Parts: sequence; structure tokens; C-alpha cells
Amino acid sequence: MHEITFRRLTDDDMSALVGWMAVEHAQPWFGDEPRTVELAREHYAGELDGTSATRMWIVQLDGRPIGYAQDYPVIAYDDYAVRVQDPGAVAFDYLIGDPELIDRGIGTRMIAAFCRDVLCPDHPAAPRFVASPDVRNKRSIRVLEKCGFTPGLWIQPEAVQYPEIVCTAPRELFE
Repeated sequence: MHEITFRRLTDDDMSALVGWMAVEHAQPWFGDEPRTVELAREHYAGELDGTSATRMWIVQLDGRPIGYAQDYPVIAYDDYAVRVQDPGAVAFDYLIGDPELIDRGIGTRMIAAFCRDVLCPDHPAAPRFVASPDVRNKRSIRVLEKCGFTPGLWIQPEAVQYPEIVCTAPRELFE
């Protein structure tokens, strides 16, 4: 079985990150993200230098970068905390950037590994983990459900056309 690992995002990863967010399967969910390396560096400066509450990771499959994930305490972003209504939780987002790896079970393994290997040890006080995909992103919702997440609240973030669905799982599922 292939090994999924995570390492912190660096400036050297900006080109790959921009490319992954521009691939066809990511466009509906990442269409407003930076389209150049320079804009990405500016947009993610806080994540790169550690001043943001959001931490970004490169997802690797057998040592090869295939996508990214990010995590952040729900309480770190007031607007999100009010909508999600779970201030003690840790939220995360993710993307498999390599189109050849979509619908091959990698997403399910990636999310389970991220929760187990990153979120559990790095956020020991968090009782729950949450992800909030766009309600139209059936693939993402299905993968979260396979990992034990339960879809719940529908939230409407500002400046986003479609609502997101908050999917929650207790940390115990991954310990």
C-alpha cells in the first residue's frame, strides 16, 4: 500500500499549489485562488512565515507531492466560528491536485491519515474535527462520510455563492 505523508508548505511549493488549484476538477472549489506564484506568495504569506492561525501542508504519496491540506482552530476565525458553532473544533481543507489520483481511494486515506497523523497529535484538546465543503461537492462529502464524518449544518460564508455543509467527526475515530 502506498504511504501518505505530510510536510509543511514552503515557498518552493507555490508553483505546485497554484497549478493544483487550477486543474479542472478543482476549479469549482478553488476558482478564486491566486493564479500566479507571486500572488500565491502574497496571499499565503502568513501561512508561509507562521504568523497565520492556518497551517498548510503538502500531501505526499510515496514521497511525491500530490496535493495540499490545511488546518486551523475554528475559534481563530470569528466569522467561521459563529457559523460552524463548534469553537473547540479544528477545521481542515484539502485538495488532491493530481487528476490521475481522483476516484482511486486516495482521498479517503489522505483525510484519515491527516486526522490521525497531524490533527490528533498537534491539537490534543480538540474534541472534534470539521471540514466544510461546498454542498455541490458530492465527491468530497462522500469521502468525508467514508472517514466517519457526519454532515450537519449548512452555512453560507460571505462572498461565496453556494453554501457549505459542515461535516464533523469526533477525534476518537482517528486515535
